[in-house]
Amino acid sequence: MPSGHVKVFHPDRNFGFLVSESGEELYIAGTEVSGEPLRSGDEVEYEVADTENGRKAATGISVTKQAPADNPVGRTMVEPPSWDELEERERQRRMARRRRR
Repeated sequence: MPSGHVKVFHPDRNFGFLVSESGEELYIAGTEVSGEPLRSGDEVEYEVADTENGRKAATGISVTKQAPADNPVGRTMVEPPSWDELEERERQRRMARRRRR
């Protein structure tokens, strides 16, 4: 049984995509998931089937290892800088430019 990890899953729209170990991207229909709902980063096992439009889809999906709920895959969530911080960075950049002249 092939395995991979969930790239993204939209529970409100009941579909998503997973990436196999070989790097291939497969479609996930929410009706094919057994057990708990999927989250981004979950490691899964599945079967491969062809869809009507010629693409590949995952069927019989089961979660082997759940991803942490508070850690999105491949992203770091940081607060964007405030306007004051952006202005200060620009001021520092200008001062450094003047010193180099």
